[in-house]
Amino acid sequence: MAIFEFYRSIYLKRGGFQVYFGEKRLKNGKNLFGATLLTVLLISIAFPSTILVSAQEDEVQATWRTRGRWTYIENDMITIAFPANGEKPMFLWWFTEDPENINVVKYKGLIEYIAFDTEYFIWRHLAEAWRIRERIQAHYYEPIRHRIQSQLRLKAILRVLSEIGNHTGLHSPYLPFGGCRWELSSPMNVTKSDTKYLSFNFTLVDVPDYRPNLQFAENNIIIRCRFYYTSATEDVEGRYTYTMDAGELKMDLVVKHWDWNVDKLKPLLEELREEEIDVPDGKAGLALWINLASLDLLKLAEDDAATAEDTSITETASTTRNIYVEGQSVSVTQNRTGLEDEQPLQSRARERFKFRFEKGNTTFAGFFKFVPKALIRDPVNNTVIEDVDVTASYIAAGRHMRVFLAYPYFGSNALEHDPSLGVESLPQLITPSLVVVLIGATAMIAVVILVVRWTRKMVNVVGV
Repeated sequence: MAIFEFYRSIYLKRGGFQVYFGEKRLKNGKNLFGATLLTVLLISIAFPSTILVSAQEDEVQATWRTRGRWTYIENDMITIAFPANGEKPMFLWWFTEDPENINVVKYKGLIEYIAFDTEYFIWRHLAEAWRIRERIQAHYYEPIRHRIQSQLRLKAILRVLSEIGNHTGLHSPYLPFGGCRWELSSPMNVTKSDTKYLSFNFTLVDVPDYRPNLQFAENNIIIRCRFYYTSATEDVEGRYTYTMDAGELKMDLVVKHWDWNVDKLKPLLEELREEEIDVPDGKAGLALWINLASLDLLKLAEDDAATAEDTSITETASTTRNIYVEGQSVSVTQNRTGLEDEQPLQSRARERFKFRFEKGNTTFAGFFKFVPKALIRDPVNNTVIEDVDVTASYIAAGRHMRVFLAYPYFGSNALEHDPSLGVESLPQLITPSLVVVLIGATAMIAVVILVVRWTRKMVNVVGV
């Protein structure tokens, strides 16, 4: 506020800027300190961009290589690594000149949940039979009212609720990606008008038999990746837009089909409605579970079989202390899972949500972003039916953060959503550019002092 008031005291008069400090004019060499401060502030207005270092260029080419169990996308700005052959959908990335600070996003799996309480994901609301019954009873069942109205109706309601809670035909609400087999497509360079990117996909091709009733996910879950050589504005079917920077990796989640547990309960839910239990139809959601972590390593061992086969190293070896959620620092050192509910992201009035990692010893920090909208498509003709709001929740999980991107019920249709990762520049306290600015400021201050001593008049810093 002091700086704001100081600027406010500078105003235009008689064709030029004359300096006022509070109620007193700078006269005859008095308050030279005020003139000095003013000079520095004016320079800060004139040269604000010199304090930031840009992380982007007009075009950022990259190399693709595979060594040992890891595949790398690399250029002078960013290095991205993931298990070769797409064995697991996880990405490690870092500012190329700072391999000691490695950021990790691991795609853990998809979770069906009940959305009677909230639209965003809470672990307590998994779409399991007994939890579904519990949420219905908590929201829509009034035992006293139904007991007064009719004992027969009460017995019918209790019977249906019991059948829901003991239903045996539901699949596990959690589809773990790590326990499935994935395939990685060959990379392709793509040019569309002025936009250039590297394209490749992860496709879930096999769900093991020991996970019954989840085989419907085979060939229906895709992580569609684009590494951008150039900046681009993505126009999503004319419904919303967002920008991609050169060096950013977009990782679209595509769910071509989901077999909903709530759909299997439709006959029982309809019986409840006939008994005046107004359970809403399709009140469920699907959440993408990801883990965000950091690894403090001098280099990633390119032939480290243990790391590729046991990716729990990203959590057990993580050194993360804080992650910035929409600019607010959140400590993740303690494991809060099981002790409290996940916290929601509140505001949706933005182009993309952002989680940012601590930047370590360099100017550049890793980030994970996502668009707060998703597309629902007709799976037959691939046309867009609607766009829907994406909600998110997060929780500290002990040196890493669990993040859940949640999508509303989309029935027999397909879902598409657009997360991305990259590195971005942050202000440094002292940079070579700042040194140049300070030298210039010192020279201008000296000129101001000489003028004051010579003229012995009111200081007019900027004339017409």
